[in-house]
Amino acid sequence: MRLELPELSEYQLDCLQRFVRFELPIETLAKVLAPLVTFTLDGPATHQTVKYSAGIPKNPVKVTRADIDFAIEKARTGEITERQLHQWASMLLLNDAFDWSGEDEDAIADMLAYLAS
Repeated sequence: MRLELPELSEYQLDCLQRFVRFELPIETLAKVLAPLVTFTLDGPATHQTVKYSAGIPKNPVKVTRADIDFAIEKARTGEITERQLHQWASMLLLNDAFDWSGEDEDAIADMLAYLAS
């Protein structure tokens, strides 16, 4: 018998969407997602973890090339710090609730990996 994982709530998914747009700080996201999603995103990439114990959403949060470009521009103009950009990219890369499959998926994965490193 396979144990079903709990689903993320609509509120939690909304918070993930807001996080993609930098409308929700990572500290607030951590509180909203606990205990289904816990993470450590400081330090080198080899020490970063996201423990995801929820079911993969039927409608994961879509990440687009425009989201990546938006994040890079916010960092370039100083609206966010390099650390915030790094944590943002790491969260998107390591969390199963985010999806970027489609035409640009390889480019998005490469850009997230670069920004997270």
